[in-house]
Amino acid sequence: VLQNVRFSYDGQREVLQDITITIPEHGFIGIVGESGSGKSTIASLLMGRNTVKSGQLTLGGREIGEISEESLMKTITYIGFGSVFFKGTVRQNLALAMAEADEGRMWETLERCRLSAFLKEQNGLDTPLLENAANLSGGQKQRLALARAILHDTPVYIFDEATSNIDIESEEAILTQIRELTGQKTVIMISHRLANVAGADWIYCLEQGRMAESGKHEELLAKNGVYAGLWRTQEALERYGKEMDDEEAVEA
Repeated sequence: VLQNVRFSYDGQREVLQDITITIPEHGFIGIVGESGSGKSTIASLLMGRNTVKSGQLTLGGREIGEISEESLMKTITYIGFGSVFFKGTVRQNLALAMAEADEGRMWETLERCRLSAFLKEQNGLDTPLLENAANLSGGQKQRLALARAILHDTPVYIFDEATSNIDIESEEAILTQIRELTGQKTVIMISHRLANVAGADWIYCLEQGRMAESGKHEELLAKNGVYAGLWRTQEALERYGKEMDDEEAVEA
């Protein structure tokens, strides 16, 4: 629960202004808004990376400042756009997420994330990774980050723009796994793309650090406010993009 939270990085300009959000256990919550609206700042507060100066943030009824970093790491898994990998093998990077390395679980999870076929054509779990997995495509890297996150098996998952700028196959693979996690885990999905959170139990829409509105997808569209405006804009852009693709296909 975030209650009347205000936050500033420099002590002057408030990035978050009087934000109140409730995230129920096993809920699927969407946090949306344009770039710079404060979405990722909320994730950083939930992860304990930044400290609430004004208002209250509790996890399981406890003030987040009273919870150790180790406990937070065992409770929350964060998957962002720029996931970090270490130079080594796929096995070593996946093992970081597990108390005991289990090859069977690794392969099962890689299959779910649509990476097993590719890795079997390489050196399997011993496929080498360059620093930050520079030898993988952006989509493969995100799918590997998702596999590691699933293996971490925490009660809470935060997906912060985890499907940005990747191929359609990888995006669909990641969204499928997010849908499978919902109901079993508490899932917080931060996204500028509204279609990704349309099925959420509840959606919070930010605008310039303030809570513009909140509700279910259909309710927010009916309000014809900030969320509905963003939805119409994105639909128009995607429709235009599809028309351009169709024209290029005809010309080819």
